[in-house]
Amino acid sequence: MNTEGSEGPEVRRRLTWTQLPDGVRHLITERTGAVRSATSQEGGYSPGMASVLETASGRVFVKVASANQNARSAELHRKEAAVSEVLRDVGEELPAPAFRWSVEVESGGDTWVVLAFDAADGPGPRIPWQAEELGEALELVGAVGRLRAPDHPEIGPVRELIFGEWHTVAADGEVRRRVLALDESGWLGARLDDLAALADQWPEAVDGTALVHHDLRADNMVRSGGRLLAVDWPYASRGAPWLDLLGMMPSMALEGGGDPEEVFTAHPVGAAADQDAVTVAIAALTGMFLERSVQAPPPGIPHVRSFQRDQGLVGVRWLRSRLG
Repeated sequence: MNTEGSEGPEVRRRLTWTQLPDGVRHLITERTGAVRSATSQEGGYSPGMASVLETASGRVFVKVASANQNARSAELHRKEAAVSEVLRDVGEELPAPAFRWSVEVESGGDTWVVLAFDAADGPGPRIPWQAEELGEALELVGAVGRLRAPDHPEIGPVRELIFGEWHTVAADGEVRRRVLALDESGWLGARLDDLAALADQWPEAVDGTALVHHDLRADNMVRSGGRLLAVDWPYASRGAPWLDLLGMMPSMALEGGGDPEEVFTAHPVGAAADQDAVTVAIAALTGMFLERSVQAPPPGIPHVRSFQRDQGLVGVRWLRSRLG
């Protein structure tokens, strides 16, 4: 559950249409017709191209990842292509732009993975959050949680994820030092083993049959047809219906959306959740955010570590309110 731009050394700019190799652009225009203009969609946590193309056949949203620029992004694009094919079966109930096609090509000594979707009418919610748009976003999260996940190998159980980060923090002296330095309250220091034990309960806590986007934040929402839709589905899985709501809380809090505990428990999905299971999931995700935040940034995405740090600290405060 993984956007902010920034000034100075952390600035990240996406690839643009004109920066793509001729062979990649040709492969795209074979499917879309001539491209008359391209508008880059900045934000998010991928260095690849994400642009709305005005073409001879209409508007289309195209995202492109370069394996040389960021191998993980290319891998996620492949995964999203496979998941998007499966999610077609959900039909119009799926609150997402329609998937059109995908293609992969070798060009210029690099591997390029290309996906195309229906273009949205406009961007997602404004940040800081506005009350009406926050309500729409919470409705979107609830709508995803009400869907049953397709029974397909590409949509695996979220219970299979391993969250061992608190064990790493406890065992690795340098990681421990750097993570504990982030917590000015000092609350974490005596609780690493307890938090590790909580996170170990993730498989049982999050088991379920609901569709889980698993990366649903404001920057993964767009507006189309008068409603908010969710984009970027490579992590789609099946699990507890409240997981996407919980996963959105740290970024929402950072963006002026309110107190996580209050927003989560006021939502019907959150109110119906097993609260002990919720605490387990908060512990698991908080450990992931904090441990990753002290690692070197991935290629092309320098700003992701500060965002993970800030989400992790929201998680620490949330855990303190629940555990005392």
